[in-house]
Amino acid sequence: METSLAEETFLDDNFLRQLMSVGEVDLLVGIPSHNNAKSISQTVTTIEECFQQNFVRERVVIVNVDGGSRDGTSDVVLNTPLPKSQNPRGLSSLRTSHRIATRYANQPSRGAAYRAILAAADLLQAKACAIISPETSNFTAAWVRGLLQPAYRENFDLVAPLYSRHKNDGLLARNLLYPMGRAVFGRRIRELNSGELGFSGRFAGHCQNLDVWREETIRTSPEAWMATTAISSGFRCCQSFLGPKVHSLTSSGTDIVTAVRQTVGTLFWCLESQQSFWMERTGSEPVPTFGPEHELTSEPVRVNRKRIFDLFLSGAAELSDVLKSILSPETLAELKRIATEDDRKFRYGDELWVRTLCEFAASYHHATIDRDHLIQALVPLYRGRIFSFLQEHHDSSPEDIEAHSENLCLEFERQKPYLVERWKAK
Repeated sequence: METSLAEETFLDDNFLRQLMSVGEVDLLVGIPSHNNAKSISQTVTTIEECFQQNFVRERVVIVNVDGGSRDGTSDVVLNTPLPKSQNPRGLSSLRTSHRIATRYANQPSRGAAYRAILAAADLLQAKACAIISPETSNFTAAWVRGLLQPAYRENFDLVAPLYSRHKNDGLLARNLLYPMGRAVFGRRIRELNSGELGFSGRFAGHCQNLDVWREETIRTSPEAWMATTAISSGFRCCQSFLGPKVHSLTSSGTDIVTAVRQTVGTLFWCLESQQSFWMERTGSEPVPTFGPEHELTSEPVRVNRKRIFDLFLSGAAELSDVLKSILSPETLAELKRIATEDDRKFRYGDELWVRTLCEFAASYHHATIDRDHLIQALVPLYRGRIFSFLQEHHDSSPEDIEAHSENLCLEFERQKPYLVERWKAK
């Protein structure tokens, strides 16, 4: 069953009729897609295997929300055959397997896809839901279970994923998103931005009714907003360890630019829109975690550190006038000083890095320059920080890196009063 989702009406009549034909469900898994015909059949098969192995008696549905694919992605979703039952207890399913595919005619938008999945979950009164990216090639049925089970069996409202990563992977999360998000919002959720997520039907209804979906930031990257909304609105949050996931932000300059614009832009927007929640809070608290809290590996990975450093130097020099309008004179002077260091001695230390980000966030709040331009101005400085991290931890063990990451988080928490001071300054 496939329909077209018009932006003006949000959910069109055909899609609503198909949802009503499904009826109430226990579990819903949403798959946002765009030209994923080559990979999405395996995604659907793996989800169905999870249902067969772990949720034999539950009422389930797979909802594919497609961003105008031209390769027949939705047809693949609907026509992928059911896998042969592999239930370890020999139980036969008492349910019908439902799949719905809907597409919106405009260009792909993660926010529009998430909104449609949340609305479907709310209308079908799903008890637990998950969103799975078809671009994650190594995910397993255990991943789907790990995202659904805490919401379905343990009554959690947000299930954030945890991954096993190489020590040089996930550097944006390690150096910025996790420590800053933790210090500001007070919960130790490591993955604020991920293509995988679990949540309760109750939280789905809450999110889809909030008036944020026309915001460009949310249309582009809604994941961190959902996590911070769960925290600030008092929903029960947890983490679930899924296993290895490899996606290096150091492999391409273009990837770094796109990632910083989307993820940091969303984080700063969340600071702005939820400031009444975080301004007076101090410290941070852990959240319940299913499985290990972190897992790093250290097999060799090639990274072009020289190119990262050169892009830091050239970008910082080109944006010197822009940085003057964002940073304090003291911070700018310190950045200029370290930029003169030989690359073998170069260090962009924790104290300076955190101070830089506090000043960027406060300048975003005050809109000292166009906010998108401000986020882009952070990119070369982020490259400098990553070069410093890679230099410093070239031979570090995973345990050493984890200890350093905890120290960075504590530095963010220590400097939070400075962020508040800059934020409130006229």
